[in-house]
Amino acid sequence: MTKRPKIQTNEGPPDKFVQISCIISTRPDSTYPLIIKPYKLDLTQFGDKVRSEIKFTIENVADKDLDLTSVYTPNELLDLTLPKLVKAGKTAEGIVKLTKAGIDQEFEKAITISVSDEKNTRFTIPVKRTIRKPGQETASTPLPAGSSGH
Repeated sequence: MTKRPKIQTNEGPPDKFVQISCIISTRPDSTYPLIIKPYKLDLTQFGDKVRSEIKFTIENVADKDLDLTSVYTPNELLDLTLPKLVKAGKTAEGIVKLTKAGIDQEFEKAITISVSDEKNTRFTIPVKRTIRKPGQETASTPLPAGSSGH
């Protein structure tokens, strides 16, 4: 996908354009040089017991060792632990943990990591948290018959 947004400044014409390109993988189980599973991280909490972390695997499908670097993590909500290196053909583990502030929050965010391949490939991994406690009504909970919701 390629986008070319126009940038207007107070300097007047000519307007400037910047080109942003990305590859959107419709099959996240076949990405290169890493395969990340699960490719979406869900920290949804059902009940009173806090679900505070999720582990994911990082498989290096390249023929050389790869260094990993965190590019972006919403630090106010999440702590990210990454292996510094994933050897060629091997699998390592990453962990996303909720921060103290993140425990009581519902959110849809993402983390981004960079890989030390020729293209400095980046992977953005969605992270979602919903809190559902017993007896809690949700926006999608139907109202009883005859109720107006007021």
